[in-house]
Amino acid sequence: MIVSFIMDMTTLQNTVVGSIVGALATVLFGWIRNELQARRGEYTGEWTQIIPAWEGEPQKIAIVTCKHRGDRLYATTVRTEPPADYPQRWKVEARHKRGLVYGIYWPEDASKLPGSYGTLQFKVVNDNLFAGFYVRAHSAEGGDPGQSEFSEKLKSIPIRWERIVRKKK
Repeated sequence: MIVSFIMDMTTLQNTVVGSIVGALATVLFGWIRNELQARRGEYTGEWTQIIPAWEGEPQKIAIVTCKHRGDRLYATTVRTEPPADYPQRWKVEARHKRGLVYGIYWPEDASKLPGSYGTLQFKVVNDNLFAGFYVRAHSAEGGDPGQSEFSEKLKSIPIRWERIVRKKK
């Protein structure tokens, strides 16, 4: 009876350990698969974002690091021009459908870039160029959050992403 109990405990321990190892392996393999898919995505890589001078604002240049999985694009945009006192970074999530890319953007640090969020719409001109516009939403500060209103008219601002093509050595 004691031998049977010890064997049952050993079997239980092996089952628990096996379940934990199996669960961790599943998570690890899923993460590896997603990373490999993102590396192979057609639009994965570095892009230059160009917002031409417009309505009194200077031209703005940023580096976009993009991952493409299925019909989704995930990106981080880092402004390089004009220079700022702090890093200006945004996150982008978008979809690619029928030659169009559409999505949203928001600042990584909303305390430094409050209200810097909106939507992006691009036409895929070719594999190395997206051209379109973004709409920046500014809402009125303060007041009842349920009664927020846009503080300015929504504007479509020109934007393009050009793939950075590295020369092979």
